[in-house]
Amino acid sequence: MANPLQDRNLDDIPEALWKQMNISKEDFAKIREQMIEREKRVPAVGTAAPDFEIERLSPKGERTGKTLRLSSLRGRPVGLIFGSYT
Repeated sequence: MANPLQDRNLDDIPEALWKQMNISKEDFAKIREQMIEREKRVPAVGTAAPDFEIERLSPKGERTGKTLRLSSLRGRPVGLIFGSYT
């Protein structure tokens, strides 16, 4: 599958557009390379989630000190919601 981060030739983007976006072609190329490298480490859709352990919260959302390992729920449906509520 083609990677959209790699498909665009940066030389085809006019200099005026780089100025409008307030980033140099070189800086963008560095960021794009970092993103491409990061994508190589991301699990593919449909693969098993990596195992991890997380602290459980009370029904009121308070910390409990108790932990839960994802692998302990194998075979059961699990919904994961990641975010910051601060």
